[in-house]
Amino acid sequence: MKVIKNIMKKIPNAIIIIASILVGTDIAYKADAAQIPATQNRDTLSVGKTWTLKQCTDYALENNVALEQSKIDADNAAIDVKTAKAAKYPSVSASASQSYSGNYFNNSTSEKNSYSGNYGVSANWTLYKGGYLNNIVKEKNVTRQIQDLTYTKNRLDLKVAVAQYYVQVLYDMENIKIRQESLASSKAQWERGKEFLKAGNMSKADCAKLEAQYNADNYQLVTAHSTYDSDMVNLKNALKLEREEMGIVTPEISEDKVLEIIPDRRNVFAKAINLRPEIEISKLYIKNSELELANAKYNPTISLNASSGTNNVSGTGTNYGKQIKTNWANTVGVTITVPIYSNRTYRSATEKAKNNISYYKLAAEQTENDMYKTIDNLYLNAKNTQQEYISAKQSYISAKESYDLVYEQFNLGMKNLVELEQEKSAYLSAEQQVAQTKYMALYNLQVLKFYMGEEIDI
Repeated sequence: MKVIKNIMKKIPNAIIIIASILVGTDIAYKADAAQIPATQNRDTLSVGKTWTLKQCTDYALENNVALEQSKIDADNAAIDVKTAKAAKYPSVSASASQSYSGNYFNNSTSEKNSYSGNYGVSANWTLYKGGYLNNIVKEKNVTRQIQDLTYTKNRLDLKVAVAQYYVQVLYDMENIKIRQESLASSKAQWERGKEFLKAGNMSKADCAKLEAQYNADNYQLVTAHSTYDSDMVNLKNALKLEREEMGIVTPEISEDKVLEIIPDRRNVFAKAINLRPEIEISKLYIKNSELELANAKYNPTISLNASSGTNNVSGTGTNYGKQIKTNWANTVGVTITVPIYSNRTYRSATEKAKNNISYYKLAAEQTENDMYKTIDNLYLNAKNTQQEYISAKQSYISAKESYDLVYEQFNLGMKNLVELEQEKSAYLSAEQQVAQTKYMALYNLQVLKFYMGEEIDI
């Protein structure tokens, strides 16, 4: 009976001790939570210039290597058009040659050294080639349009990629803050626990649990920083800022913006089909099947040739100037080339061109299907993440209320340390879920509107 009485006397004291840990923890938590995020932000999250999404996008459009290469391809295609047009006009060339001959061992001639020269200008003009020259101009024009549209498509894809990296980094930053707050709380609890362990008011087992929780939270924070660093590298690579430090501006994101009305997927597709360059590209590939070029090769080619030139030879007794004048000659001719048998080359080219038309029609159909699938996925993801966000917000409110209640019960000795940590874990998980679904809903909604021709606004 005396033992039981002694135990009953110690219980209120234990409750007071544990409660003081939690009260001290709450005070220390607020102090540490104010310090740790500031330190981490200064060292990791805000190094160098801070960028908005628009600044990131504009810079990437000007400096991205792959996009610059795509622009060069478009410029080269425009040059090819000029070359094809120039082939319809005459080509003119000039030539001059001078030769020397020595006859040192021939005694029958008085001239041991002789010189000769040829000088002239020639021109060639293809008058008719069965429409081939006009068709090659058309083909190069279509190719130029394809390259221009490909460049436009790459610009649009880069905008989406930058937005994706940017949103991911925003979530990483918020996750780091959540982990910092958790670590600050765990640290304060552990420090207070060590003080009570020294005073003999806490067991080693309970103190070890507090230390284990601190180490677990510290590991989660390190992992969060690693994820942030990795995602920031992706963003910097898109901007071609691999060797520079940067941070990003955290925008104010209202709940109304996250839960904005999602446009109907059919309306999005109807607009995208007329706006997106990949649809027009697929149609141009059908037009650029080279069938007209292949058919033109069956026709004859008529070309006009002209030349004007002269020559001179030493040892003739006639001076150089007179030879140049006397030997001057002009020629004009017409050449007709008729294909008779080409070892099936032309026929095979025609058959392949016809097959290419069928191939590109299927590719165009697949492009439309892929676009609809992309829009459908964006729509479903936006819809689902909005619902998940609403649910996560409710779970967060419930988890916080539950954590506060268990916290009070713990102070009264009605809950143990394990139960308190479980509630804390559920509370942090709900807070993370809110952040994740918020950014995912925002990203999918903005990209869906982007397919309608609107700019991404985060």
